[in-house]
Amino acid sequence: MEAAFWFDSWEKGGFYTGFHRHDIHPYVLKYFTPTELRDKTVLVPLCGKSLDMMYLAAFADKVIGVEIVEKAILAFFQENNLSYTQPDANTYIAGNITVLRKDFMALTPEEVGPVHFVYDRAALVALPTSMREAYLYAIDRLTDIGTQSLVITLEYSPSLPSAPFSISVQEMEDYYGAGHFINLAESPLLMQHGMVRRWNLEFLYEHGFFLTKHTNGVILHKEEQEQAICY
Repeated sequence: MEAAFWFDSWEKGGFYTGFHRHDIHPYVLKYFTPTELRDKTVLVPLCGKSLDMMYLAAFADKVIGVEIVEKAILAFFQENNLSYTQPDANTYIAGNITVLRKDFMALTPEEVGPVHFVYDRAALVALPTSMREAYLYAIDRLTDIGTQSLVITLEYSPSLPSAPFSISVQEMEDYYGAGHFINLAESPLLMQHGMVRRWNLEFLYEHGFFLTKHTNGVILHKEEQEQAICY
């Protein structure tokens, strides 16, 4: 979705920000253990006001959230009783938590520094197919070999025309397979999920993928992929 969609969603609130969880995601508790997080930096794309950042910050060396909507950023600090400083207009810092008010797709490695973990619960699923290539390029640009990612997706039917979008296991392989080792760690069927009731879905799975990057610069434009196939 374009930035205007998210500005509008956070302005309206309620149903329009239903993607925000009021608890820490169980996959975070299971896979980002205190021992795993020690001395690490965690990057959280399209972070909103995610409570997960509070858990991550309790054990990691640094948490970097990226969010384009200032209302969501301010809500995060206010709701968690955090006082922040601003070294510049687009940077908010409270302890070891930094939130950047920027377009994630335009970030540079210099702006985030070395990243050990990426936590994506509501980033990839928030983007329509037309925007995912830019997102994947950003992930590739901001991470290095050895970086690990926890990516959570939903897969459901019938497909809906707005976020969170359905992303299958095969699509994840298409997106990340060339540069990452992919472990499908979780895949429960959630027939009691609110989306199932609201949209009368036939099924809904919540996939949890743990990825380890092994190669840099392998994401190709569609035109390059077609040329590679031809050769």
